[in-house]
Amino acid sequence: MSESLLAALRPARARLDLDRLAANYLAVAAAAGRPVMPVVKADAYGHGAARVSRHLVALGAPMLAVAYAEEGAVLRAAGVRAPIVVLAGLAPGQVRSLVQHELTPVVSTPSTLELALQAGKDAGRRIAVHVKVDTGMTRLGFTPSVVGEAAARLAESGRIEVEGLMTHLAAADEDADATRRQLDLFDEAAEELARRGIRPRWIHAANSAGLACLRRNHTLVRPGLILYGVRPRPLAPAIDVKPVMTVSADIELVKEVAVGTPVSYGGRWVAPRRSRIATIPFGYADGVPRTDDMSDRGELLVKGRRVPVAGTVCMDLTMADLTDHPDAGEGDEAVLFGDDPPVWDVADRAGTNAWEILTSVGSRVPRVYLEGGRIVGVESRFTPRAGDRTR
Repeated sequence: MSESLLAALRPARARLDLDRLAANYLAVAAAAGRPVMPVVKADAYGHGAARVSRHLVALGAPMLAVAYAEEGAVLRAAGVRAPIVVLAGLAPGQVRSLVQHELTPVVSTPSTLELALQAGKDAGRRIAVHVKVDTGMTRLGFTPSVVGEAAARLAESGRIEVEGLMTHLAAADEDADATRRQLDLFDEAAEELARRGIRPRWIHAANSAGLACLRRNHTLVRPGLILYGVRPRPLAPAIDVKPVMTVSADIELVKEVAVGTPVSYGGRWVAPRRSRIATIPFGYADGVPRTDDMSDRGELLVKGRRVPVAGTVCMDLTMADLTDHPDAGEGDEAVLFGDDPPVWDVADRAGTNAWEILTSVGSRVPRVYLEGGRIVGVESRFTPRAGDRTR
């Protein structure tokens, strides 16, 4: 079934290696020495949240983290039963969904505090929340001076369990001193809650880069990027991981063009000699960055060698120069990123970061899941649904 589905789609795919995902998770868990709450927001950074979540829970992940309540609801519909923490905002109209799907909100503003109290009333039972303190991100979170009062109000309601205390590190991947200052403020906030008799089970600050600066009193970590085999930089924990995702497409056409021939929109790339130009069926709607640097210096991997992108990346197609790679031809695979080129290479040329490149891989690119070197599943938005008929 998986192979027949792939055969019905254009020859482009994102391969996801579940063995690597498992190895990465176990390596992070061993290095952290405490429970790991995988971050699976943004469709697990483009890797497919439902399948990734089920895989990680089976490996022992005690809970999961998403950004928004609707992401948690989708995971519940996919059969994920583990606790799910909602890290970002919560709208008034989402209280019913929060209760229905037994999601754990992060209380980080006066309005979400009121919504959590309302959820406790609506649920008819005690619900768990995590409280967020702003230690320097200047985004969501209570300031250290008022977080104790906010947590106390929740605890005193009788309907809320303050299960967690968290903060968000603003520069763990680039500024160790700033991170230490944030962690000091966070630890002071934890002490303030303790003075009020509130001792959350889960105290957590460490994202992927933050794994390098764990504090002894922190009882949970919440990595994202590193689980998917991509190390943050320039600062990163010393954990050996491998990329889970490889994005590629098969060359559709190779044509010989004369010197002086313009290629792609605007004719910004002009053949400096007689050239072999490949057309590949993926473009910026699929995650190939459309930037000047990608057009001027971008590379794809074809049959073990890097070849330059030729001309402006299109929505659906990308061209590459195969002139110096005479062994490459139609039907050969062109890799955007994976082991080689690594995703950071693509990010550098796009003037962005690895997080954006991963989450930009479009939903029309089928996700092909591998385990033990075999395809164990294919997920595509174009999969026929029950009741659909070919006409």
